[in-house]
Amino acid sequence: MPMPHLSNRVIRLEWAQLLVLSGTHFLVDMFANMLPSILPVVREQFALSLSMGVFILVLLTLTSNFVQILTGHTRANKTVPMFLYLGLVLSAGICLLSALPRSGVGIPLVVLLGIISGVGIAVAHPEGLKAIDPLRRIRPDISTAVFMTGGFLGFAAGGVISTHLVSRFGLAGLYPLIICPFVGVLMVLLSKVRLSTAQEEYSGQADSATAVGTKLPFWQLMVMAVPAAVSTTVVLALLPTNLNELGFKLTFGGFSATMFGLGATVGPFVWAAIAQKKGELPCSILAFLLCVPLLAVYLLMTSSTTAVWMLFGLGFCSMSAYILIITIARHTSLPRAGSRGGLSLGRRMGFIVGGTWGLANLIFLALIPVAQHYGTHFVLKFMPLGYLFSGAFGLYIMSRPERGRRTRNRQQPHPVGSPENGPHAANGKISNGTQT
Repeated sequence: MPMPHLSNRVIRLEWAQLLVLSGTHFLVDMFANMLPSILPVVREQFALSLSMGVFILVLLTLTSNFVQILTGHTRANKTVPMFLYLGLVLSAGICLLSALPRSGVGIPLVVLLGIISGVGIAVAHPEGLKAIDPLRRIRPDISTAVFMTGGFLGFAAGGVISTHLVSRFGLAGLYPLIICPFVGVLMVLLSKVRLSTAQEEYSGQADSATAVGTKLPFWQLMVMAVPAAVSTTVVLALLPTNLNELGFKLTFGGFSATMFGLGATVGPFVWAAIAQKKGELPCSILAFLLCVPLLAVYLLMTSSTTAVWMLFGLGFCSMSAYILIITIARHTSLPRAGSRGGLSLGRRMGFIVGGTWGLANLIFLALIPVAQHYGTHFVLKFMPLGYLFSGAFGLYIMSRPERGRRTRNRQQPHPVGSPENGPHAANGKISNGTQT
């Protein structure tokens, strides 16, 4: 039986590792949101057309999302987070814009920096999610929420930090930020972060009874996540333009996006507490369905400044639901029944993070001509349907009789000597010894 002081020491170590990983997520997503915020200055200094500027932004976004899928399965048996180190350093490449020539090869080099930064953002995300999986003394919904919240805060801070530095010192003002990734690498080394290996992820049990009871096929989670991600992407991308068209100041558009971000920061912890009792899947369904009236009311009240509270609620529910889906994806079943050769943890994380938002951005690109022809508000008024579809598909998953049979089968008595009848079994629920 472990000594209490040793157990507390391990818990403190895991929380320290989680906070470090959340900090690295903050840094990576901070760099991800810098180029969109300073794009007017970049266009002016490098004489970029609007279409070329948007192309570079899209290239960075798609690279940072789809490369996650390609790299998610790599290094499945490695425990040293080399891709996390690499991602931190490469993502800061966008800070070198001031060093590029303003003519000739300058524009191709801007594109290249966008790709390099996007690759860094991409490889860091699955690696970070693989690094939080071994933290078994922290509930998975809490660890996922803390890690993802670091990203939300970093994304929100990236715009503020970069615009203030560039407005005061020019593009050279970004140079001091280059030190941040190396501080992040040092903190990861000192906290002794390691990755979950392929053997651990398949042999380990889910950390909550609910996650064990919802061993869903991974494709179902993807189908559930993508429509809501499309709605979130479109709302965040078109919101500032829509408010500007209505006569609001540019700063109010930024404040509105901040309200969404604040909701996305607070919500995951509240929903995680509810999910501990009610389950991740039911809570994610409810959160998506609540987004429908919240966004509908916001669109009806857009001309009023008080509508920003609806955006707070939208961030509170939409991003919380997505984080709960990530939590389920950490323990979802493999695509081939009885096979250990299906999607590894890293690849599942690559698809659920990079694949989800990559597809959402591609669909958003297809909607841009519609927004240009009919107006941004015309496109926005259809976005509640994305949340509705995600919630409805979640209800379909809950209603499937196969899921009920799988759950009942797992509740049957297990042979003597099985892990479920071992020292970590309690109250008929599978556990891996995690303290909750």
